[in-house]
Amino acid sequence: MWSVALYAAETWTMDTQADRDRIEALEMWIWRRMEKISWMDKVTNEDVLKKVNESKNMLNVIRQRKRKWIGLRHDEFLQEIFEGRMKGRPTRGRKRTHCSTIWLMGMIMLL
Repeated sequence: MWSVALYAAETWTMDTQADRDRIEALEMWIWRRMEKISWMDKVTNEDVLKKVNESKNMLNVIRQRKRKWIGLRHDEFLQEIFEGRMKGRPTRGRKRTHCSTIWLMGMIMLL
């Protein structure tokens, strides 16, 4: 259930407090559904969390995934710049000289 709810969460934007509130509400809705607690039963969120021995952690999981995702993208970007690797099909025709290649060659010449 959690994997479906958090699918591609690292790409979500959570700019406003309303977005964070919706995510917390989703988390509590999932816990209530898993424990088969109706909203008409007048059970507080704290009581539901005590019953399942958990705490609110969906926002923390999303933040961790975002940090990991940004780190991976940052590493790939640096490899593309310094190694000159680009994903996708090569273009037809004469190969172009990129600014990063010129910069890299200049740095090698200085050494």
